[in-house]
Amino acid sequence: MDDRSTPEPGGESPAPPSGPEGTGEDHTPRAPGPETDTGTQRPVADAPTGGEAPPEAPSPTHDPAPRGEQPTGAFPAPFSAAQGPRGDAPAGPPTGPAAPPTPPSGFPQSPEAPRHQPRSTDHPAPPASTPPAGFPRASETPHDDQWPEPPQGSDHPSGPHEPVRPSTPPPFSPQLHEAGADAGVPPAHPTAPGFANPPGGPEHQGPADAPDRRPRKGLFLGIGASVVVLALVGGGISWFLLRPPSPESTAEAYVAAWNSTDYADMSQAATGDGLVDAYKRVEKNLGVDKAAVELGDITTDGDTATASYTATLSLKNAGDWSYEGTLPLTRAGGEWKVDFSPAVIHPDLGDGQTLARVNERGERGHILASDGSRLDTEDAPGSVKMLVGTVGPATKDDLKDLGPAYAVDDPIGKSGLQKSFEDRLAGTASTSIRVVAEGEADQAAGSDTVVGTVDGTAGQDITTSLDPALQDAAAKAVVTERKPTSLVALRPSTGEVLAVAMNAGDFNRAFDGQYEPGSSFKIITYEALLENGVSTDTTLNCTKTADVGGWSFKNAGDAAYGKQSLTEAFATSCNTALVTEVDKRLTADSLTTTAEVFGMNADLNIGMPTRTPSFPAPTNTTALAAQSIGQGRVISTPLHMATVPAAIQNGSWRSPVLVTDPQLPDQPAPRPIPNAEQLRPMMRAVVTDGTAKKAGFEGEVYGKTGSAEFGTAEDEDDELESHAWMVGYKGDLAFAVVVEGGGGGGSVAGPVAATFANAV
Repeated sequence: MDDRSTPEPGGESPAPPSGPEGTGEDHTPRAPGPETDTGTQRPVADAPTGGEAPPEAPSPTHDPAPRGEQPTGAFPAPFSAAQGPRGDAPAGPPTGPAAPPTPPSGFPQSPEAPRHQPRSTDHPAPPASTPPAGFPRASETPHDDQWPEPPQGSDHPSGPHEPVRPSTPPPFSPQLHEAGADAGVPPAHPTAPGFANPPGGPEHQGPADAPDRRPRKGLFLGIGASVVVLALVGGGISWFLLRPPSPESTAEAYVAAWNSTDYADMSQAATGDGLVDAYKRVEKNLGVDKAAVELGDITTDGDTATASYTATLSLKNAGDWSYEGTLPLTRAGGEWKVDFSPAVIHPDLGDGQTLARVNERGERGHILASDGSRLDTEDAPGSVKMLVGTVGPATKDDLKDLGPAYAVDDPIGKSGLQKSFEDRLAGTASTSIRVVAEGEADQAAGSDTVVGTVDGTAGQDITTSLDPALQDAAAKAVVTERKPTSLVALRPSTGEVLAVAMNAGDFNRAFDGQYEPGSSFKIITYEALLENGVSTDTTLNCTKTADVGGWSFKNAGDAAYGKQSLTEAFATSCNTALVTEVDKRLTADSLTTTAEVFGMNADLNIGMPTRTPSFPAPTNTTALAAQSIGQGRVISTPLHMATVPAAIQNGSWRSPVLVTDPQLPDQPAPRPIPNAEQLRPMMRAVVTDGTAKKAGFEGEVYGKTGSAEFGTAEDEDDELESHAWMVGYKGDLAFAVVVEGGGGGGSVAGPVAATFANAV
């Protein structure tokens, strides 16, 4: 059993077809035949003619402009119910090490020394010795300091191998050191399980257990010296002994914080107010990306010192600016601090002043065709102007993205390639840094106090792959149609876009229009079938209708060709033969995988924004069949569809490229098409014997027509409008043409493509 999605038992039944066409190829009222174009030419609305036409609104029943993904064509949306059925640790004495002893009042904590560990013994422990003077006997120990008795039933060992530690260390006593024990912990008998017997236990006071007493005076001196050393180390003030406070250490800390733009740390090392705001103001006004400050010589005079420095600020879209300054330092209360004022940031700043920049731009770079001729001219064709884009004055909103390298009214790219390559085309401005009053950075041009300059660079050109001769041929082809028409041509061997032409100028339909590809998508579906068991010798049956998942599919003009070879079914664009094979051999995953080899579901990085071609994974067998003939939720553009025949011509799918210099990063590697060789004669048969036979192509042209229905039928007898497609190649030139609402692919889009192909 395969993994294809199918309607669940008892699931909803599909809605009736929205029109007699289902999702067919070209329509015709005549009896169909393999040699005729079966599309139906619909009445054509008036539109301007001659030259590249002025903007024209799209068909009111179809909006190719960017929108959210929607199911399209005569196929049902995904089925809906409305359409019909479808822990805490155990109690016990502590087993970890005891807390360190509490040092005497006034001394810092000292590192913990190893404790004495009682030796284990196989003999009963003798009574504990009498505690040294100053320690309470066990019976005198306050209740809170008594050792806890193990809880009843505890399996905690009670023998000499696990001595019970006191929960609170006894108070500090000099006698502790006389006995040679740890600080703050009474000495233990060598074989005793603890420091004293539990309450009520015997006490031994024999002389053998008495400590070896020494003179108290020496003892206290030793204790005092030891504790002082421990306090110095434990309290962290050894740094002051090794390196007392100095202007050098303060200046170094200040400069290190400046280099990491840690203004809060800088303020901790300085006196005065407003440091953080002052530095942030300069950073914003100048567009500082990075600061590199090097400390110079430091001179000291009593309680004051001066440290020189060299600062290098990297300014956004400008370059590096270096200058010299000084840090005044003062000592008060034993600490050295930087005596902050605006002059610390730059020596020419006074109170209430800051720095700002003024930019002066050089000549902007140009946008060139592949032969080096300029495309960014006033007399360029409309389609070329749409690709090039416009340049206009920057607004305050623009500056939020552009930053301080720009000012209001500076010329910037507003659309197209001018916007995509703004940094390269604009170059870097010559920048002057000036002193201004706080809050008046936007008036820096009026300041006469210039404290530094950064030389700029002129803008650089970008080169496109557009071929002026092919661009002219494409423009002449699209103006033969009155409805919105788009044509994209590219070079299969490189993926370079050679021509882009549109006869309607309201938006870039060639790159951003969204269209169902219809039967032109069958190139991808037949590749998937050839990868999954179908061969060129397979015989198909082109019936009048075919039921898939409860939905009836039919052919254009209700055609039924009967038994056909694979090439004949492809050339006549038989829907029923194709969806039957798809239902037998393909799954949602297998068709989606092949579609993605041809660039579906991935951005096309051509050098400017384009619509992403979309092939959502089919949710059931009906959706799979619909999407296999380019209907349902499949969306593409003329740009993307030109890459499909190009992949068959070259044997590998290549992502299209519009900008060749600079070279675009992250271009995907070419993807081999395993059955391109088998598909080429099938595409040739479309032009010689199939749906494009009467399109008027000259020479050896390979192609595929398509008619993509759109809109929603009000009842099952309604016939939907359709977009007309023609895709193909001639030599190392691939093309895609779409006519919005044009009807038959072979009869409408085909002649436009033939006009273009015959001119080259």
